Amino acid sequence: MSITSLQEVKAYSTERFTKRVLSQQGGGVTFVLHFLPGQQLPVHKHPGADLTLLVVEGKGTLILDGTEHEIQAEDVVSCGGETEFAFHNTSDAEVRLFVVLSKVPEASYAKDI
Repeated sequence: MSITSLQEVKAYSTERFTKRVLSQQGGGVTFVLHFLPGQQLPVHKHPGADLTLLVVEGKGTLILDGTEHEIQAEDVVSCGGETEFAFHNTSDAEVRLFVVLSKVPEASYAKDI
């Protein structure tokens, strides 16, 4: 068992978005992504994993398979690993996304950046 405060891992960088891993269990990983205004997560997939995302704070544009979706605090998104996935903080405020990958596609997905 572990208890982690999202406030304790809150970290922003002017260089790029940040990712803080909260836990790794059963082949999955849970982490938080932090975006300053204008920062983006490039298009990518999560092969072999299912993704669940909770917008903790802020709003922005989520791109799933090339289609833009406006998301905001308390929205929950679920998609399969073959879905092309990207995010852009199009707002003028900070954004935090809580993410669960049901299975880690490869070790690099489970590291802080």
